[in-house]
Amino acid sequence: MTGELGENPAAYIRRSTKKQSDQHQVEDVTEWLNRHDLRIGDVEMYTDQGSGASNDREDFSRLIDDIEAGSVTDVVVWEISRIARNGTLAQKFFDTCEDAGVTVHITNDAVRRVEPDGHGRLVADIVASVAAEERRRLIERTKSGIETARKEGKWVGQTPAGFTTVDGYLKPNLSPDYDDDEVGFFDMYDALEQIENGESYRGTAKSTPNVTRQTLMRIHKDEERRAWYFDNEPEN
Repeated sequence: MTGELGENPAAYIRRSTKKQSDQHQVEDVTEWLNRHDLRIGDVEMYTDQGSGASNDREDFSRLIDDIEAGSVTDVVVWEISRIARNGTLAQKFFDTCEDAGVTVHITNDAVRRVEPDGHGRLVADIVASVAAEERRRLIERTKSGIETARKEGKWVGQTPAGFTTVDGYLKPNLSPDYDDDEVGFFDMYDALEQIENGESYRGTAKSTPNVTRQTLMRIHKDEERRAWYFDNEPEN
């Protein structure tokens, strides 16, 4: 092992849903560890399934406890968004690491290393804050766009994937019941973003709960439908 890592490195992996794949995270973290003469089995693994906006994650809480107890020297994570999609929660995590002298290594983000002396912290805080603000604005734009579109009579027929109907109005489904075959709005948003980044329809559908390849293809290739998830201002 190089001198870049302490004696007790850890890795944190988070996927949002039971059916969402964490393959990219695991592969990226494994490759990073290999470059530092470590295997995935050589580090303490913390893995969660849950929203990055919530601090109610079992292994995340356990990681925080272990950092505070001094039993972790480094944390390796794929992206800052895996730690949190909540700016305040991300800052709390980095504060805890700073106080405990723990270095955070990010394998795939604008900043790759946040050290206890504050090096890299400013960029990390900005990345986390921007992600949180984008999430908040996305929800607000979606609510506004859906209400306008509904009044114009565009929401007729089958409820679009990622949405639900409440009192005759469409709203983003932010808490989907996967067991009831519901589709989450942010699951669709992430899936379409993956396709925009070059992922296949088939591969993306496999990692997106209750969504078929045909559904993703139909929405992605339709500019107006795609705008429901990104722009939230469908063209007339």
